[in-house]
Amino acid sequence: MRRPVSLERVLKSMKSDSSGSLVIHIGVVRPSSEGKKVVSIEYQAEKFEGEKELFQIAAEIRDRWEIQDIALCRRIGNLKAGEVILLSAVAARHRKEAFEACEEAVERMRNMTSVKKREIFV
Repeated sequence: MRRPVSLERVLKSMKSDSSGSLVIHIGVVRPSSEGKKVVSIEYQAEKFEGEKELFQIAAEIRDRWEIQDIALCRRIGNLKAGEVILLSAVAARHRKEAFEACEEAVERMRNMTSVKKREIFV
């Protein structure tokens, strides 16, 4: 996804009417990495490969935890410090499942094989 993530749109899309917990994690570009100032990070991915991998992650999370809904967004393109890189939202009946599933989704998105990352330093 090249456009900014809309938290409001994600929240409206979540099926959480039977949920006791909705956990959301938003990952942003850090202003520094390895002691150097980051200007931006370039994320590249083939559109369909990235989408396919996100659907696979979501399906595996659904299989592993008892959740009601999951939304995963992973941006591509040139992102500056402070911009949103990824979003994971998980609705579940209980907070433990929601937190665990959300954390797993974030780790899996950070390690997507279809997304290539290049940091641009000052």
